[in-house]
Order: sequence, then C-alpha cells, then structure tokens
Amino acid sequence: MGQLFAFLYKYRAFFTFLILELFCLWLIVGNNDYQRNAYFKTTAGLVGRVNQTADNVGDYFGLKQVNTELAQENARLRQLLLQRPKAMLDSTEVFAIEADSTDSVQYILRAAEIINNSIRQSHNFFMINKGEKDGIQPGMGVINQRGIVGKIRSVSANFSVGISLLNAQNQVSAKHKNSGRFATIQWDGDSRDPRHAQLLYVTREVNIAVGDSVLTSGFSTLYPKDLLIGTVASVAPDPNQRDLKVDVALSVDFGKLAYVYVIENVDRQEIDSLAAKNPIKDNE
Repeated sequence: MGQLFAFLYKYRAFFTFLILELFCLWLIVGNNDYQRNAYFKTTAGLVGRVNQTADNVGDYFGLKQVNTELAQENARLRQLLLQRPKAMLDSTEVFAIEADSTDSVQYILRAAEIINNSIRQSHNFFMINKGEKDGIQPGMGVINQRGIVGKIRSVSANFSVGISLLNAQNQVSAKHKNSGRFATIQWDGDSRDPRHAQLLYVTREVNIAVGDSVLTSGFSTLYPKDLLIGTVASVAPDPNQRDLKVDVALSVDFGKLAYVYVIENVDRQEIDSLAAKNPIKDNE
C-alpha cells in the first residue's frame, strides 16, 4: 500500500493533468451540440458492443416482465388485425401502420432493443442495437408499445443513438384529445422526475381536466397522429402568463425501456423538401 501511495505521489502532476483533461473533454462534449454528435458517432460502435454485452446479462433477469409486455402487445395487435383486416403484419421486425382515408402518410416500424439509456441528466439519450445497415436514419421517430420514446440523432453501421423525450431540448407537437387543441410537450429537465413532462401553450379557455389523454398531433414527419404521449396529471393557471400550467404523466416508463420501434415515414423526403421551399415554423 505504501508503494502505491509513493507511486501516486511521485506522478501526482501527471494524474492531476489527466483528471483535468478528462473533465475538460466532458464539459466540451456535454455542452456543445456538434462535439457531442461527433463523439456519439465516433464511439457508437465500440460503446454499443460493450453496452450490448452488459445489457444481455441484465435482460436474462428481466425476461419474465419483458415477455409479459410482449404478450400483451401481441394481443392488442391481433385484436387490431381482427377489427381492421387491411392492416398488414409482415413479420416481427417490420410492419405498417394503416393510414386513415384523410392521411396518405405511410409508416414502417422496425423493432430494436435498447442497449443503453440515461434518465438522470437534463439532456438524456439512448442507444439501440440497430443502425444504418438496418435502414435506420437520423430524424426517425422512436416509440414503444406504451407511447413516444424519442427520435434518432446519429447512426453507425450497427447502432444508433437517439434523443430521449426526457431531453430538455426535445419538443414534440401534441394534441389534447378531448378539446382537439394543439400544443407542445416538453420535459423541463428535472432529473428527479423522469415520469412527467409539461404541456405548453394551452390557453386558459381550454377545458382540460386531470386524466385527459395527450396524443401526437401528426403535424411532423416523425410520428403518426394520435399516438399516446401521456395523461394530464395536474392543471393550474400560470401566474406569469395567460397559459395554463399543465403537468403530464408520461405513458412510457423510461426507467424500464427494453424494446422499441423505429418509425420510417416513407413520404418524409417529399414532405421535408416541400417544407424547405415553403418554411413553416413548427415543433417536431
């Protein structure tokens, strides 16, 4: 033990320098969007394989709960097939969400497994075990059987990193189901509460109550409309502005994420191209 202390003391300047360098790198990556994206893309392959190995061990102990959730989801899908014969189920990996008569957008879903996930930061991310060779691209939406998870940010050949809904910079266009009023859902960055987000820009004349559903609006190319985001947990007037202060209990338990679906909107390129020529400021 004395030799260890002597070694550390002898090279204390080097270790101090190393610690400060690592701290500086952490600050740069954590607070700069470009550097964070470059870091994720560079390390995605190596980190992905390490996380996948560790995740496989954890999955073994959580198989019972995962199988229960998958069985419940399969039951809902079979019920959907019975009620809507035209809905297509091609395989366990890819299936299509049927659009209604007023919506020509078609979505393809690809199953993936979460191999890394953070919920205790103000800007949280997750990693999945599917990448570019599986058809995953930046900007695709991510959901699970309970609701909205986030969107893909960067991809490598075999892995992808996504921005979680639990990210203070991630806004999603939403809709209050009962009134049909459009709004924006955004997490406030409070790492102590990963189960709630805020519904913004809801004016006081809107009749909104605890228990009401909050859904996706369908205004973006990320998600189909009317997917569940959460339910209203509390409503109060905001003393600082004319809007209501609406707290939403998220339908997804981000602490238990296991399997997700990455959504491909086959019309996204055409829609984005048209939007670029006729820009309309909107949330994703």
